[in-house]
Amino acid sequence: MQIDRINLADLVVTVALGGALYLTIVSSQSDLSMSIASGLLGYIGGSKVTTRRET
Repeated sequence: MQIDRINLADLVVTVALGGALYLTIVSSQSDLSMSIASGLLGYIGGSKVTTRRET
């Protein structure tokens, strides 16, 4: 069984965008939270596709 290494840049971006998303939801800024959520999903999806093509 092979375990993939964690990419530090992906981890930092995901944690930062997740924290920003949480703060915008708590402060009731729905427009900004939708933008951050779509950016987070796009980043995660794009990084997974890139990872699969490299291997």
